Amino acid sequence: MTDGEIVGLVPSSIAKRGFKFTFEGISETCKTCKLRSACVDGLEMGRVYEVVEINRKKRFPCPLHGEVVLATLRKAHILVALPSGLIEGATMQYKGIECEDISCKNYPYCKPEGIVPGDKIKIVREVGPLSGCSKVAGFKIYEVEVR
Repeated sequence: MTDGEIVGLVPSSIAKRGFKFTFEGISETCKTCKLRSACVDGLEMGRVYEVVEINRKKRFPCPLHGEVVLATLRKAHILVALPSGLIEGATMQYKGIECEDISCKNYPYCKPEGIVPGDKIKIVREVGPLSGCSKVAGFKIYEVEVR
């Protein structure tokens, strides 16, 4: 396990390496479960996680999902619109883009799930130019890691 990875439990029916999910909080069923601390207590509300590794030998009954397996998770990398000229490895504080046009093709990059203004991010790589919107002229799509 590397820095930034955590151990958690995921439903065995969807447990695949690379699977991404947004943690939406705990259900009423989870609040009294004996596996809660290993399953959901280490996750942050609204964050996107990715399954890095699965230990299928460690299975547990789950009142909500039927069965869960032990998995290594990390916060998923997110694609986001940022000003041009950033370099790989740079860190910065994320500032959101003011936009409410949900029909715009760029909206998922301008208002990405799993990241909020004020988050510290690290540029993983430049993905490509962002086009088709005057609000983000000169912006590019970058893959970032939320810290």
